[in-house]
Amino acid sequence: MRVIIGLIKGLVVGGAVGYGLLRLGWVAPVLAYLGCAVVGAVVGVVAGRAPWKADTIWTPVLKMIFGAAIGVGLAALGLHFGPGADVFVKPLHAGLDMVPFKSGPILAPIVGVLYGSFVEWDDGGAKKPAAATSGKAAAGKKAPPSDDV
Repeated sequence: MRVIIGLIKGLVVGGAVGYGLLRLGWVAPVLAYLGCAVVGAVVGVVAGRAPWKADTIWTPVLKMIFGAAIGVGLAALGLHFGPGADVFVKPLHAGLDMVPFKSGPILAPIVGVLYGSFVEWDDGGAKKPAAATSGKAAAGKKAPPSDDV
């Protein structure tokens, strides 16, 4: 279930950045790196454990930096190995009819979905408090016999 939540968060962030790139007409491959870095950074913060629930402030900062690096890496993979086909986007009223697959508007949602799913899978689980686990262990033990007879 957490992976699906991460998928949705990544799709929303990546879709918003991709649509922004599409509306501005920024389909150059160099802007795909920038867009995917932004997607990775934002998804790194919003997916997984909330920043205000983190143990330290450095946890969300590192997730953001690592997310930007992952976004750039996934953009490089997409630009290198992606198909050379064009995607029809006329119904979005973005001012463009066709967009190459190897561009930011297409790669940003893909990066968001992949990284959002990973972060939720890796960081999203709730920890059990130590008091709850020690209380269960203590409840299962029998009290030692007393010598008060």
